[in-house]
Amino acid sequence: MSENRIQTLSIGVMRMAEKSQADQLAEPFDETLIYQRSLGGRNFDYVAVAEYIARVNKVLGTGGWNYEVLKCHVQPEYKEHVISHVRVVASVDGVTAVKEAYGGTKIKMLKGGGVMDLGNDFKIATSDAFKKACQGLGIALHLARSEEALTLEIEESYPIEAEKWKVFVGNFKSLNEDQKNEFRGWFKEQGFAGEKPGRNMDLDQFEKCQVEVIRLTFGAEQTTEEVETY
Repeated sequence: MSENRIQTLSIGVMRMAEKSQADQLAEPFDETLIYQRSLGGRNFDYVAVAEYIARVNKVLGTGGWNYEVLKCHVQPEYKEHVISHVRVVASVDGVTAVKEAYGGTKIKMLKGGGVMDLGNDFKIATSDAFKKACQGLGIALHLARSEEALTLEIEESYPIEAEKWKVFVGNFKSLNEDQKNEFRGWFKEQGFAGEKPGRNMDLDQFEKCQVEVIRLTFGAEQTTEEVETY
């Protein structure tokens, strides 16, 4: 290796070592950690909340920061929303930084009435507030935050994988109208939550729906025997 090459590498290592914690926090996330989806004809970028935590742990150390949920509640004036208030305290380059932020989400309701999962709504609102507070430390400022992007994060938390759901919907659409009505009647008899299947439904219930659609597709008789699925 030439002397010039060695000098170039040495300078690069020195510059990395000299980079401040603030600069390290503000570094763009690797492209492999950025998720992008198309919604309403527009593309939105987002990074999972776990990556924000990993970033501050890596740069500041687990003892160099902490966060506190000051309040998380259903907004009295807007009872359809959960609001979370989070405080992040961090020691950055020897200086204590205190960042507070609010986050929120709309409460998901079942079509038949009632709240779907209030605990999950609280978690989403708190994650949103935590991310916004971390942005005060310079993290992920290169990503545009939006309600649409948050919606995509919610979808990623659903127990039903997007590809499996796509296949199920395709199979259901291939049924004729009589078969679809038969499935709707069967679904109602099962006592499942909601008026129809959804990506947020229980995984075991979803698998039963898959079996029923397949049965209708091939015109098989209903059976009380165990059906093995793969």
